[in-house]
Amino acid sequence: MTAIESISLFTEKLVRAKTGKSLSDIEREVLRLSLSGKTYGQIASKSDYSRDYISQNVAPKLWKLLSNILKEKISKTNCLSVLERQLLIDQASKKQPKQTSLINTNTIQYSEISEINDCKLLDGRIPMGSPYYIERAEQLICYSEINKPGSFLRIKAPRQMGKTSLLMRTISYAIKQKYHTVRLSLRRVDSTVIKDINKFLRWFCASVTRKLQLESKLNEYWDEDIGSIESCTLYFQEYLLSMTDNPIVLAIDEVDYIFQSPEIANDFLSMLHSWYGEAKEVKLWQKLRIVLVKSTEVYMAMNINKSPFNMGIAINLSPFTLEQTQELAQRYQIELLPQEQNQLMRLLGGHPYLVNTTFYYIKCHNASLESLIKTSATDTGIYSNHLHQHLQNLQQYPELKTAFEQVLRTVAPVELEQVLAFKLKSMGLVVQLEGNLVLPSCDLYRRYFYSVFFGI
Repeated sequence: MTAIESISLFTEKLVRAKTGKSLSDIEREVLRLSLSGKTYGQIASKSDYSRDYISQNVAPKLWKLLSNILKEKISKTNCLSVLERQLLIDQASKKQPKQTSLINTNTIQYSEISEINDCKLLDGRIPMGSPYYIERAEQLICYSEINKPGSFLRIKAPRQMGKTSLLMRTISYAIKQKYHTVRLSLRRVDSTVIKDINKFLRWFCASVTRKLQLESKLNEYWDEDIGSIESCTLYFQEYLLSMTDNPIVLAIDEVDYIFQSPEIANDFLSMLHSWYGEAKEVKLWQKLRIVLVKSTEVYMAMNINKSPFNMGIAINLSPFTLEQTQELAQRYQIELLPQEQNQLMRLLGGHPYLVNTTFYYIKCHNASLESLIKTSATDTGIYSNHLHQHLQNLQQYPELKTAFEQVLRTVAPVELEQVLAFKLKSMGLVVQLEGNLVLPSCDLYRRYFYSVFFGI
């Protein structure tokens, strides 16, 4: 069975499970051929229907149906990447044992004692080997994808959802496969460097060279007559990738920091896009496996045909489920009653950082869940720094603040303009229901921001 056939079959089963109905013959054909990259005209030529009927009737209804089922916008343009990702998540979840941790029980018990005695708030990435890292299905997808020649992974989520923690475990897995690994954080680039494409790409090449413990040959490959992008590409192709037979996993964290220089970001990301294209045809480029980590709270308009953010496999980190929250409570040796578990899920919506912070204060400061909830939506509560960051972002973008105020005014779902719904969802402030209907993603956000905006 081909990949397209597998995705089509998975989608048909999903529709049947969610709606109790099967796709029609023409819907199956539109789905299969759209996944194969065919145009509506080509699809029409293979059926007994006109192009207009397919493009204006069958296809829109199909994409709307799938969007409603998956709670994610699906179109002809992105159907392959979205449905492939959903298939991988489904396969990974079925392979996962009940205990989702990769760490054995003895290690967990030892680490729990050590870390609880230290009582350190996990305010950033979760250290390797920590019992407080909850493995999610997305982790297994990352492991699977970096084994594929020329793969391109995009890890996306709002702040504090676990992006860097996932990246570090993906790198650790790659090392165990005997791959060369390079991790760069664009947060560390000097402000003077990030404003000049030539300086930035030389920094990029020099940093990768150093991480691979190779001799720098930048001056041999840099040619101002062909430009810095071509020079950088040749440096990778003729030197770095040619120096090893093993794959190189290039992980670029905090990609959003380059967006302070939009032109530089556009050039750099377009170059990565071209490398991904080269890997489809040139075996040498298949050694390179790229992983981008980006906060979804940062936006940049790019030509969709050049943007790497519509290439490869997108990993959208989800909040913790109730079961994962229960698992984390057990690792903190905290017992919660069923009603307390549900209360915590309603308050925090499964946000990984906020859940971890809650359990830290219960375990290490002898706080009660009741007292933490009582002060949760205030400027003195344990979530205040997190809330203040969101408030700062909303104040920076008045149109988003106005849209979010609209969401807060009612307990019913609110329909927003598509762009505003997308941006608020990308910030993690709302969950998107059918179409552009949204709700606050958790009670904490509803209560805090209602108080701030309306003074109640």
